[in-house]
Amino acid sequence: MSAKRILPARNIVDIDGLIRIADRAEATLLQLRDDLLAPWPRKTSPMISGTRLAQMCHIERTKLNHLCSKGIIPAGQLKGNGRSRMFTLAEARAIVQQIGPHKRRPAGTLGLVVCCGNFKGGVGKTTTTVAVAQGLTLMGHSVCLVDLDPQASTTTLMGFVPDAEVTEDMTVMPVVYGDKEDLLYAALPSYWDGIDLIPSSPDLFGADYYLPNKQASDPTFQFWDVLNKAMQPLREKYDVIIIDTPPTLSYLALASFMASDGMIIPLPPETLDYASSTQFFRQFSELFNSMRHGKQIDKEFEFIKIVLSKVKSSVSMTDIVKTWIKQTYPELLGTAEIPETDLVKNAYAEFKTIYDLESYDGSQRTYNRAIEAFNAVVAELDVSLQTCWAHREMKEAA
Repeated sequence: MSAKRILPARNIVDIDGLIRIADRAEATLLQLRDDLLAPWPRKTSPMISGTRLAQMCHIERTKLNHLCSKGIIPAGQLKGNGRSRMFTLAEARAIVQQIGPHKRRPAGTLGLVVCCGNFKGGVGKTTTTVAVAQGLTLMGHSVCLVDLDPQASTTTLMGFVPDAEVTEDMTVMPVVYGDKEDLLYAALPSYWDGIDLIPSSPDLFGADYYLPNKQASDPTFQFWDVLNKAMQPLREKYDVIIIDTPPTLSYLALASFMASDGMIIPLPPETLDYASSTQFFRQFSELFNSMRHGKQIDKEFEFIKIVLSKVKSSVSMTDIVKTWIKQTYPELLGTAEIPETDLVKNAYAEFKTIYDLESYDGSQRTYNRAIEAFNAVVAELDVSLQTCWAHREMKEAA
């Protein structure tokens, strides 16, 4: 008689089990967020050193100290031996607006909507979106950050736990449903001076059920225009509205593209990411071509900028793939790029961007290089914004 075969135990997960896992995951994330942000449960903005503020204003630190001592600008807080100063983010932004070299949005012109998009995950879309928003505020701009990704990574990076703290009526969904006409109701002040946040939650998955059904039942409904109409009051209030888009070609993604004046596409110089980018542009172009022929809708972007992200300079294939990207997208690729460093990765692991860091325990040179890289990306974007505003100002004056 043969021995009875003993099978390994099955690890069956039913619906109740899934609910328990979800509850545990949410509780763990809440605790992790609180531990990393202790002693405050919310993110707090960094203090800005006098050296860094002087760099932001493009002046020498001695001149900054002179302006402080004369009472021309806020004096900040003296530290250590009294030779160094620290400024709150709000003070730093006010000083940049007062004496900095950066141009403001011309009076009478509307703010610009810029979406950050890519259909492939892991390209640095969310972290680029948030860092660019922060960087623009350090140039004196006011920014509304709109999270349209149901995964809500931008919302999380801005210090919220989506499932626990964001309800559907705090997102864009009331506009999607037609219950609200504009998005001003959803713009929340954030921990970062100069950025208001329209948060996301998994409730946004509902848009891809509601919008096509609404379109099918009401031929006069234009789902692609639902966000564009709601953006008008935001354009009047903010200099820049930055959208973190869904990583799929969804109805909400299309609506965000239609509402945008410009677009940022983070692209790591790696073989698979490059290959994915070609598919992105094919789908992207075919989408708008079908809208042109099927709906008689033309779409123009003031600019599309590809930003090399997560660049690994030590990897031999990096330069080769960068060459492919330059050959493929010469009119879209800028010169600035975002390196992948332990400093940047560690910041993200703590729900922070490079701009959230007040200091760095490692090499000051590494820290400076990382800040300079992001500043360069933001500066290139600002050139595109200023160019757009200048053309619109001339058009309105004509």
